[in-house]
Amino acid sequence: MASEKVVDIAIIGAGPGGMACAIEAKLAGIDNIMVIDKASTHNDMIHKFYKRGKRVDKDWMGRKAEFEGNVSFDECSKEEYIKQMDDLLASHGVLDKFVYDTEIWNTVKGDDGLFIVKLSEDEIVKAKNVIVSVGRMGKPNKPGYKFPKAIRPRLNFNLSKVCNGERVMIVGGGDTAGEYAYGLVELDGMEDCTVTLNYRKPTITRMNPMNTEMTTKHLDDGTLINKMGVDVESVEPVGNEGEERVQVNFTDGTNEVYERLVFALGGTSPKDFLVNSKIETGKWDEPLMNEKTLETNISGLYTIGDVVTDQGSIALAFNHASFVMNDIVAKRK
Repeated sequence: MASEKVVDIAIIGAGPGGMACAIEAKLAGIDNIMVIDKASTHNDMIHKFYKRGKRVDKDWMGRKAEFEGNVSFDECSKEEYIKQMDDLLASHGVLDKFVYDTEIWNTVKGDDGLFIVKLSEDEIVKAKNVIVSVGRMGKPNKPGYKFPKAIRPRLNFNLSKVCNGERVMIVGGGDTAGEYAYGLVELDGMEDCTVTLNYRKPTITRMNPMNTEMTTKHLDDGTLINKMGVDVESVEPVGNEGEERVQVNFTDGTNEVYERLVFALGGTSPKDFLVNSKIETGKWDEPLMNEKTLETNISGLYTIGDVVTDQGSIALAFNHASFVMNDIVAKRK
């Protein structure tokens, strides 16, 4: 029989939101908590996807959010951000609350009113409350065609390597592709980039309303070049050795040359987790919840961060942690 323990709060995900939840809980006098993440460290996506020295901002693509809770940080480099977070977790005495290298597929409320969180075949945690703070970033999907070695550095899965003045093509038709495309057009310091959006379908069908509106606006006014309705057949290097650019061969027989391609073809989505946990979702696979408390249709089960907003704002994730903890504390009185 699997061993089990009962915690007041189980937090699934050790990114900015999950980390902030642990600190907010401790400050609220709730010490019996557990933070669970499939990675081997907190803020794993920042460790993986931010290049050395890259600035970590509290906002995402210009969408402003001010800190409203007890957790904040000073905008800084990747390394300085990680150091700030290490220091915050240590100073609040919650480092021992984190369980790493453990993937959770769902959480279901039992007949006793407690949530079941299965850590392994032999270990189960039961929780009075669960906070789901799983992000939308994951291992990106790759296209089926080959990446020639000479141009591999120019074939990317995020915007971190884009330089001002480059001709860049974003490949994909979902929210991430739209955010990359119009976000790059609007990004300070990237004014000289020429940005193209390529999607195999001729119209936008997979983006949420806000991203559809923003992407369409830039397509209509010409600040974002439209290369939709055609697929990429292959990519090949062109130019002098050591200075190769990317020639894109399309399925309609045309080709174009770019300095950089950014693939936004989707990745690990939290949708399955939400469905398996019986959380009701909306048209865009977003969890349906109370906008003030972030509690889902299941009492005691909350969702925060990217899974709610798809915005990638660290400040917003920190604020969500505060909102959730305020609700949990209010219900304990």
